[in-house]
Amino acid sequence: MIQKRLKKQFVTILQEHQGIIHQICRVYFVVPQDREDAFQEVVLQLWKAFPKFRQEAKVTTWMYRVALNTILKKVRQEQARQHLTPLEEAEPQAITHRTSETNDYLEYALLQLPPVDKALVILHLEGYNYEEIAQILNLTKTNVASKLSRIKQKMKQIITQEKYAAQ
Repeated sequence: MIQKRLKKQFVTILQEHQGIIHQICRVYFVVPQDREDAFQEVVLQLWKAFPKFRQEAKVTTWMYRVALNTILKKVRQEQARQHLTPLEEAEPQAITHRTSETNDYLEYALLQLPPVDKALVILHLEGYNYEEIAQILNLTKTNVASKLSRIKQKMKQIITQEKYAAQ
């Protein structure tokens, strides 16, 4: 009975917030099959962690933490095996849902960042404050602030270079 209730609760949460997982997978993996594999791995890890979820944090914060830790582990493993698809070889559909030129450049810059930097940007764009980001990624609040500042500068540089190259 408890297992059935737990499963129902988990499925409800997953249905409501699966966009979080899709967003993270889209940022880290350009090949659709890799995104789907990553999505499935995150769901599996969320399910394994769900019985231990004490609801001390928001469910979305917990999901981000589990999802990002799972994805970062997967990325590190793939980098160790050197099977990541270089961005130049990525399929044209890697950047989807284009709504404006600014979003295209932002997504392009985001794809160029190292894995942890991507996580910081995603959480920042989702409206998490520095303290919440620090908790999710096991960093200090000061570290989050300084990293985000450097990342913003790096993204500006990437966007400027891309705009210049496009002219």
